[in-house]
Amino acid sequence: MDNPVKNTMNKDRQPRFTVIIPTKDRAEYLKHTLRTCALQDYDNLEILVSDDGSTDQTREVVEEAGRKDPRIRYVTPGGCVGMRDNFEFALDQVKPGFVIAMGGDDGILPYGVSRLADFLLETGLELAAWPAPMFSYAKARMETGQLVLHRPRKSRIVESSIFLARQVETLNYIADIESPMFYVKGVASTRLVDQVRRRSPEGRFYVCPTPDGYSGIVLAGEVERFAFSGEAYTIYGTSPTSQGLGYLANDQEAKKRSDDFFKHVSAVPMHPELAGQPYSPLITVMTVDYLLTARDLPGWPGRFPEISMSRMLEKSLAELAHGLYGGDRVLRELRILDQIAGKHGLRDEFRRMVQSTRRFAAKSPFEGDGISSDRVFIDCTRYGIHDLFDAAYAAYCLGNLAEKATPGSIARAFAGSVAYRLRSLRKGEPFPGPASWSEGEQGVD
Repeated sequence: MDNPVKNTMNKDRQPRFTVIIPTKDRAEYLKHTLRTCALQDYDNLEILVSDDGSTDQTREVVEEAGRKDPRIRYVTPGGCVGMRDNFEFALDQVKPGFVIAMGGDDGILPYGVSRLADFLLETGLELAAWPAPMFSYAKARMETGQLVLHRPRKSRIVESSIFLARQVETLNYIADIESPMFYVKGVASTRLVDQVRRRSPEGRFYVCPTPDGYSGIVLAGEVERFAFSGEAYTIYGTSPTSQGLGYLANDQEAKKRSDDFFKHVSAVPMHPELAGQPYSPLITVMTVDYLLTARDLPGWPGRFPEISMSRMLEKSLAELAHGLYGGDRVLRELRILDQIAGKHGLRDEFRRMVQSTRRFAAKSPFEGDGISSDRVFIDCTRYGIHDLFDAAYAAYCLGNLAEKATPGSIARAFAGSVAYRLRSLRKGEPFPGPASWSEGEQGVD
């Protein structure tokens, strides 16, 4: 059967892309995000910044960027509707084509959209993911700024059934580099988005408390396979205003931001099998909520094995013990997990788990230059990478270098350098004798 998206792209090698940026009070960082968007060499592109009642200079920043680049547009749902509804409103404004969602401190790598269009044209698929690098502003996670790059990977086609089964096994959607969530690290056709909406209550796409990881799970279930590109097109940004950091931090300002966030997300309870509890930021719990919510959509074609609630409790407790959560945050999550355990007749087992588990000492993220098995850490402060725009260029250039600097290319470069040096040291013919160039001896007065 012909792929309608591939047929359309063959007729129009510049399909429409829309980048939605739901945001609130991030003007200081949003200006750098929009600089990465204005950098794109792709015409059929719209950047929609959806402002959820910001009290800073967000509107002025967007409108100034829009005067310089008409692809950038300011929209607002009016008032303070909360993150989930702001994402839904922004998605409502998208015209047919492909869509990517980003936060107000994320960005697009140089030539990102045009390179992504080429990749989609090559694969003919409607859903794709890639390994987005991560940039942290100084003072966000640590004193210095940091850029994290993934090691080079090969592009491939991913079977959705294998991906979904892996979510049940790992219960860690955010660590799965192949996750096709179209928040920063993926792209989806609007046809697939509309397909999910037709299955969902009230015609919404975002039905879980938070909007990021759900998109990858629910959309993977709509297709038999999707594409994974070894090449990155976008970049995550982390600023002091990022929601996840607000919950992990223990200072009063961070607690205030996270409390405001919880007021909105708590209005949407998690799945009934999670005891209808309010939103939990534990990755394990969120993964289960996304899986169960997608499973219950009428006619959703995705399939995955049964989820072990006992294992979910065990992994959640291990996550809670890793030393990044403050004491009062730990108590909140333990209460939520205890209610979930009670729902499944596992309360005694869970409480035994709690009694036998020891928390790790409080710890901070890795700081400075470093290398792990699959990532490279760069101290941005040391190398003069000050903001997301700088980081986007650095990630693009370093990514190209890493991809092309294979052992073979390095060996060829070394051999070429040695050969050139040897040629330059080789003795040639002597100078011609004086008879061929002397005009005779000149007297001196």
